[in-house]
Amino acid sequence: MTPEAMAWTVLLVAVGLSILPTSTTSGDELAALDAIVERGMAEQRYPGAVLLVGMHGNVRYARAFGRHTYEPSSPPMRMNTVFDMASCTKVAAGTPAALLLAEDGKLHLDKPVSAYWPEFAAHGKQNVTLRDLLTHVSGLKAYENYTVVENARQPGETHAEALYRHYAALPLTYKPRSKVLYSCLNLQCAGYVVQRVAGESLEDFLRKRLWGPLGMRDTTFRPPTSMLKRCAPTAVSDDGRPVRGKVHDPLAAYHGTESVCPANAGLFSTAGDLARYVRMLLGRGRWRGRQILSPDSVALMTSVQTPARVKTLRSIGWAVYGDSPFLGPIQKDPTQRTVGHTGYTGTWIWLDPSTGSYIIFLTNRVFPSPATNGNEGPSIDGVRADLARVVVQALEADARESRSSPSAK
Repeated sequence: MTPEAMAWTVLLVAVGLSILPTSTTSGDELAALDAIVERGMAEQRYPGAVLLVGMHGNVRYARAFGRHTYEPSSPPMRMNTVFDMASCTKVAAGTPAALLLAEDGKLHLDKPVSAYWPEFAAHGKQNVTLRDLLTHVSGLKAYENYTVVENARQPGETHAEALYRHYAALPLTYKPRSKVLYSCLNLQCAGYVVQRVAGESLEDFLRKRLWGPLGMRDTTFRPPTSMLKRCAPTAVSDDGRPVRGKVHDPLAAYHGTESVCPANAGLFSTAGDLARYVRMLLGRGRWRGRQILSPDSVALMTSVQTPARVKTLRSIGWAVYGDSPFLGPIQKDPTQRTVGHTGYTGTWIWLDPSTGSYIIFLTNRVFPSPATNGNEGPSIDGVRADLARVVVQALEADARESRSSPSAK
């Protein structure tokens, strides 16, 4: 084994990726990734990051950058650093849980939500379906100020119970299926339905049906004390200490995990765990000889599911990329669309099923930044775009080389 191959093997074992097919060279085409991530740190968009790239079923790039905070004495980021996934919770928890119950025949995407939650039918919502929630065309508002709910919380109600009573009584803000309005309420409501039907919390259900079978040991809504040192902080407490393992999203934090878990945000995970989940999806739901999700469920997550007249494209749970630089190699198979999801804390997952490729980019950009006088870091949209551009160009170069090789003729 060459020194380079040995180094990759040690790295991948350390982050729990040794069971994945790996390439022992990252290739010159991915060398630009280092500079892109380091530029973001230099601009104080985030104090550190973890980047993992897979191409054609192989891990092609894995590196941790920077530190947990901007302090030079802060712990370094590592491949097993735990991140607050924010809205990536929607695709790593709420969406697959709903699809697993649909496979069981306990949920139907095109049945009204009120079939499982009768109170939800109030104020014109009687025809809103679970599919509408999962594709963000339900008619619900985008977000809610939790103080409105707290002010009306009844004696003895948990925060989650108060939220769902409030959501059930909300009127629609637009005609369902007429447009996409990305909404945290959609996934909180979908997650509530899932947990009512499953009879247990998302944490417990997914540990049995998804995270456990995949070996996602560091994925949880409830980080234990033993995990906190590995958690990338997202805020500073009143005494000046980094806040670790506490949910950053206000609505998910208010919701809590006392009885049910919020499906819009609140999940914690690592790059290694997410790579297992992503690889399963790219394998049409199969992982180490076991079918975790059905191919049909994976197709729902990787094909357009919004109504034909709606311009913004969504699959079940995910955003469908239609423009450069995020668009992967175009295929004729409509169930092979390039999809992705971002999280407000600075997380991002990108999948190109047609080439078996993915990007997992995790940061804690919301940690107070010197560049913004103590507020969260500047936008990282440009960093994500540049990362996608490099990976897509590498995939296109691979395709050209494959077409020109003698074996392809």
